[in-house]
Amino acid sequence: MDTFTLNDGVFINVTPRGVYYAIQSNHEDKTRALLQKLLQYEETPLLTAETLIEISSENADDTMNLLHNMQKTKLISGHTEPEVITQGALEDLLPDLLKNLSESGKVLLAEKSGLYLGASGFPHEAAEELAAISASLSEVYQRHKGLLQGNLGFSQHAWGLIDAAGNSEVGFWPLYVGDNQFTLVIDGLPQLNSPSFKHLIWVLVKRYGQ
Repeated sequence: MDTFTLNDGVFINVTPRGVYYAIQSNHEDKTRALLQKLLQYEETPLLTAETLIEISSENADDTMNLLHNMQKTKLISGHTEPEVITQGALEDLLPDLLKNLSESGKVLLAEKSGLYLGASGFPHEAAEELAAISASLSEVYQRHKGLLQGNLGFSQHAWGLIDAAGNSEVGFWPLYVGDNQFTLVIDGLPQLNSPSFKHLIWVLVKRYGQ
């Protein structure tokens, strides 16, 4: 097993790719658990021996190896300055965070029950209907999860309405945060590799993930 030493002054930053991995499934694994622990800080933590103990039940060497692999796969990155979670009430933050997740600016966040928590660009009636559709799709996925993931080997969880060219007109992206499930409904091309997506999930994990 490789051994690693701690560099001074390095803050552990979860990338948008890491954020998506953390919440795209409720299947438990060590990488997902560690990412969700990192997202429960209000400020990106300094990489120290104490932090290693806080974020993992593994010994320090195993945790360092896991962090090294996560850095190689671009799930985390090291920075010399800390990053702070977006502050404010969730209902106030959602419109600005959501609008940057699509080229069209039309995005909503729905609960598993089919109610939407916030929306950008969609009128109220459309948001209500799309949120209800997201709940129905979630039920369909759960009923056929074994077939889709097992027999067919499909690893993705999102659903979409596809045009003749194969482009998504609207996509439904499930998010698993703690014991809660949400769905992002995105019109057009999604922009998930963005700071807004990271901060949206960071806020959700901090509020619902513990």
